[in-house]
Amino acid sequence: MKKLLLLLAVLTITPSVAQESTPQQWLFRARVLQVNQSDISAFEKAVAKKTEMYNSKEDQPRWVTFRILSGPQANNYLRMQLTTDVSDFDNEDIKGNAYWEKTVGPLHTSLGNRYWARNNWSSYVPEDSQPQSHRRIIYYNYKDSGEQDFWRFRGRVKRAMTESGYPSRVSVLVCNSGCNGNVVQVRFHHDGFVGQSSDYGEPLQNMIAKYNEIFGDESYAQDSAKMAESLEENGRSIRHHEYLPELSSSW
Repeated sequence: MKKLLLLLAVLTITPSVAQESTPQQWLFRARVLQVNQSDISAFEKAVAKKTEMYNSKEDQPRWVTFRILSGPQANNYLRMQLTTDVSDFDNEDIKGNAYWEKTVGPLHTSLGNRYWARNNWSSYVPEDSQPQSHRRIIYYNYKDSGEQDFWRFRGRVKRAMTESGYPSRVSVLVCNSGCNGNVVQVRFHHDGFVGQSSDYGEPLQNMIAKYNEIFGDESYAQDSAKMAESLEENGRSIRHHEYLPELSSSW
C-alpha cells in the first residue's frame, strides 16, 4: 500500500517548473506484432487501410504504429492505443476488431500486452515541438529501494531541459501492467539518427551545464551515478523505433 501511494504521488506531483497548466494523462495499451518478412508489404497496407477506416475519426479509438529498428524484435512492429480516458480500454471496437482479424490477423502474431501511463511530471515538450519520426528509447527497471533516486534525477533533468531550451521532446512512460518490476521507458524524439547525434552534442552539454548551475557543481554526475545504482542488474537497455504515420491515426 505504501508503494502504491508513493507511485501515485510520483505520477501526480507538480514540478517546480511546470510546462502544462492542465496536462493530459495519456494512457497507452501496447503490443508487439511479429510479421514474417514475406508478409511485410501486405501487412502494412492492411494496417493502413484498417486505421484509415476505423481509427481516424474523432469518436474512434486512436492507434499509433512503430517499426522496431533494434533489439530481439527488430523489423517487427509496435502498435499502441492512446487515450486520456481509462474507460476506453473497456470498450470493445467490435467492427474495427472484426475487420482487423479478417485482414491483418493472418499476417501477424501478437506478442504480449502492456499498459503504460505518461508521467507528465518528468516528460518534456519544447515550445516549438514538431512531430518527429525517430525514437531513441531507454528502458529502465529500478529497485524498490532506488525509487527516490531514480525519480529525483528524472525530475531534475526535465527542469534542466526546460531552462536550457533543449530542442527535442522527451516522453517518460511508466508501465502499469504487463512488466516485471518498476519499468520505465524514456522516449527521445529526433529527426533521424543525424538529429539524434546533433541533439547529443551542444544541446546535451547545455542541459548538463544548466543542471549543475541549478543543483550545484558536479550534481549531474553525482545524481546520474545514484540513478544508475538505483537500477536492477541489467536494468537499462536501448532500442530504436520508427514512427509510421501512414499506419497511425491522423491527428
